[in-house]
Amino acid sequence: MFDFQSSAKFITSAVFACLVAATPSKAVSPDRQRPVSGESVIEIYSGKTWIWEHGGSYWGRDGSFRGLWKETNVGIGKWYATSKGKLCYEATWYGAKDSPGEDIKRCWRHVVDSEGAIWKQNMDTKDWYRPTKEFSERLQAGNKVQAAVNRLVRRYGI
Repeated sequence: MFDFQSSAKFITSAVFACLVAATPSKAVSPDRQRPVSGESVIEIYSGKTWIWEHGGSYWGRDGSFRGLWKETNVGIGKWYATSKGKLCYEATWYGAKDSPGEDIKRCWRHVVDSEGAIWKQNMDTKDWYRPTKEFSERLQAGNKVQAAVNRLVRRYGI
């Protein structure tokens, strides 16, 4: 027996899937880009560790930056926030004893959209994202990378 409703739902779903697949993807970004104040950016990160997939970074209250990447790379430097909502670090990253290190600067732009949600833009890739989990789970009070950073600093003679 022919089930018209089931067939209609299937056809509708198939047509919708084809339309979605045929639509060019559009970059997701905030509808409005009002910069977050530098003071707010400082409040968000100061004295906290940003947990990364393979390491993390500590954003000291005194402007010091300490980073750890894949248990073998350590970054030592400074961080700051600009009045236009940018969070930046400038650090020398070391990965071996007696290494001269590599100077790296990374920045993220923080803006607020029309609904009051904060968005971040990676200034290297220009990709936008909403850091909801980052702020609630991956930014943790205190220095969670201190022991590992200190171990690598001693090992590499920094």
